[in-house]
Amino acid sequence: MLLTDINHLSVWEVAHRWHDADSNLTDPAALPLAVQDTLRTITRLQYRHELPVCSTNGVVRKNERNLVSFENFIIPEFMRSDISKTEVETYGDERMTSQALVLSEDPNCGLSEDERWERYDAFSTDWLKRHNAAVEYFPRCFDHREFDKTILEGVHIDQKSVREMCELLAQPLPAFWFSKQEIKKHNQQLESTDSPDADDGFDGRINQSRIDAFWARLASKQQHRLLCRAIAAEMWRINPSKSIAEICRDEVIQSFGGGRYYTKPDTLREWIKDLDPRPEALKKGGRPANK
Repeated sequence: MLLTDINHLSVWEVAHRWHDADSNLTDPAALPLAVQDTLRTITRLQYRHELPVCSTNGVVRKNERNLVSFENFIIPEFMRSDISKTEVETYGDERMTSQALVLSEDPNCGLSEDERWERYDAFSTDWLKRHNAAVEYFPRCFDHREFDKTILEGVHIDQKSVREMCELLAQPLPAFWFSKQEIKKHNQQLESTDSPDADDGFDGRINQSRIDAFWARLASKQQHRLLCRAIAAEMWRINPSKSIAEICRDEVIQSFGGGRYYTKPDTLREWIKDLDPRPEALKKGGRPANK
């Protein structure tokens, strides 16, 4: 049945409806494999802020995708406002003046770049707290296949995000939420993107234009996280005996991955700890010290 008047549903219900399963009847300890896979995909993307989460009322939580970048971050007490005036031509010889409020930071505020990053990190933590609280359980879902129905019913996803996920992963739209015309148009777009003329040399269904569009949507912190993970994975491939602390302190992670911008010692550790190839007995060391 096509839902036409509902624009958000719980993660639990979306995964069930997607595969024609009744969300009221399944056993969380023995879910159909297709439902499990969809739950793991959605929760992984939401945990990484690649998809937003909604409250049970459909309110989209602030996330890394709508977090202001460090370059555009203005510390409130050092904010300045100016009126920018621009003349624009209208019909005939008439001209109008357009005015806009321009906000900027006082260049003489005296804060160093490291101090500004500390302020930005505190601002980011506050901005993301509701989203992060909602997805705190999700690694147990996508990593360990633990499906807590109560938690997964308490986190919602909107229709727009499901469409975006299908575009990103080159998957068909679910029939319960999209019309036949929408599904047909979406499939045609996938076919045109995957045609030989659009081939970019990558294996699989995701081509370069889709990768570029995905990267452009990411906030700077998301980009740094992906860079740090890629660098850490390569460093561990070369030297599997390195500790997490050594990886976090390495100049490559700090400079090229953007790790130097994150002063909290747990930040980099949480980003890369699941990549650590060492035996569990060797992972019991302390937290990495700040450089």
